[in-house]
Amino acid sequence: MKYTLAFYLRIAFQNLIVHKGRMILALLGILFAVMSLVAFGNISNGLKKQIDSEIGKFGKNLIILRSGYMRFTGRGAMPFGDSKNLKLETVQRIGESVPGIVQIAPFYDVSYPARYEEKTVTAGVVGTTEAMFQIRNLDLLMGTYFTEDDNVNGRKKAVVGYKVFENLFQQENPIGKYILVYRVPTEVIGVLKEKGTDLAGQDQDLQVYVPLTSIMRRYSNVDFIKGAYIQIQDKIPLTDMKQILQSFIRTIRNMKPEQKDDFSVFTMEDIVKTHEQGIRLVSILTVIASIVSFLIGGLGIFAIMLLSISERKLEIGIRRVVGSKKRDIILQFLTESVVVALMGGALGILVGFIITVFVSYFGNVPFSLYLENIVVSLLISTLVGILAGIYPAVQGTKYEPVAVLYG
Repeated sequence: MKYTLAFYLRIAFQNLIVHKGRMILALLGILFAVMSLVAFGNISNGLKKQIDSEIGKFGKNLIILRSGYMRFTGRGAMPFGDSKNLKLETVQRIGESVPGIVQIAPFYDVSYPARYEEKTVTAGVVGTTEAMFQIRNLDLLMGTYFTEDDNVNGRKKAVVGYKVFENLFQQENPIGKYILVYRVPTEVIGVLKEKGTDLAGQDQDLQVYVPLTSIMRRYSNVDFIKGAYIQIQDKIPLTDMKQILQSFIRTIRNMKPEQKDDFSVFTMEDIVKTHEQGIRLVSILTVIASIVSFLIGGLGIFAIMLLSISERKLEIGIRRVVGSKKRDIILQFLTESVVVALMGGALGILVGFIITVFVSYFGNVPFSLYLENIVVSLLISTLVGILAGIYPAVQGTKYEPVAVLYG
């Protein structure tokens, strides 16, 4: 007697319906394994797209010079040491002497309260030059930028981030009005478009930009700066320029070989690597958890199939009497185990998709479907179903028809 795939599938689904409770338990392990693989594959792919997008927002071909030591965490670049040795003259010499630099924007940043009437918000106050707005792709929502003339004359003018504008003015036109930045009356001349948090961990919408000379003389009274954003020409490797800048700064400051740098030079690639390392670590843990879940699911299917075969001795005996071969018995039970595994895989994909949508919506992560993980999950589910069903299926062929029927 010759059986078709449709016959095997019909028997498999009938058995699933009859023993749905135990079959659900058997496929749960596969479901959780596939769910974690699919969900994290989608989410990590979305995070990588988000990182690529953030790099574009941060600025093109950027190298960042900071005074003191910096460390990189999953939340961005964090200060690890402090230094007051970085002077404006050093940055000016870099711009004049190092080839391949398009433009350079020195800065001094500090956290100060900004106040308008009875409303106050704590903001990052950044003293810089007008080049910063071009380098960092900071576009205006309204008003104008301050100019080089404002910087030279130390005028108290400010371009504010969107959240500062929203919190202090609540949609009232702020242009020409004065805010108190650390008790210094400062004229608002521009408002920036909404930017969000960058890869360095700074909320770009909670920033107040003022001329560099103003913050050094009138707000903070310092003779040093915190760093500079340096935009270099296309096709110049960022890693090479990093080394050139490090050597140049050490040379003009007459630093001895044994002296450690009291400044940091890094690129967006350094920050991105830290983020990607975090993603890779979670990916490894996800794969390990998935492997354990697949093993548990496989063992569950194995145990259920063994129990099923011992309960269906009579069915096996009748099938053998009417002409079924051992190969037919093996194919039937293998089909059942694979169907259970694939159902677990399909449900896992569905749940993983739902989790992806949930994280994308509430976590502001770009929605992405990582098809490779979906295909791999289904292939592994099929393989687990085959491996878990082989031994029970072979055991089913060992029952002799006469012994089963008359035993």
